[in-house]
Amino acid sequence: MIRKSIIGLIILIVIIIASSLVGQISDSLRSQDRLSEQAETVSRLEMENRELKKKLIDIQSPEFIEEQARNKLGLSKGGETIVIIPDSKLKSILYASESAKEVRLPNWQGWFKLFF
Repeated sequence: MIRKSIIGLIILIVIIIASSLVGQISDSLRSQDRLSEQAETVSRLEMENRELKKKLIDIQSPEFIEEQARNKLGLSKGGETIVIIPDSKLKSILYASESAKEVRLPNWQGWFKLFF
């Protein structure tokens, strides 16, 4: 009787230890997955950081500053003249070129019209 209770107690202890080990193994696997996800995030952020540093260097260059001053602020260098085309003229020119594209004659009619 004592022997059966000791065997039962040993089996109970083995079951408790096994369940504890299974829990620790599953926690370890989940930790490994989280670690690999975080490593991917770190590498992605490092790549983004390198790209942003390159962009910062480009933005700080005198050429970029000059381009922005010309395009967005309408500034010019000394001796240059700024030409502003009114919207109405610009639209009429653009619409004229679009209508010219629409009227397209067949090739033989174009040659016929050119010579006769």
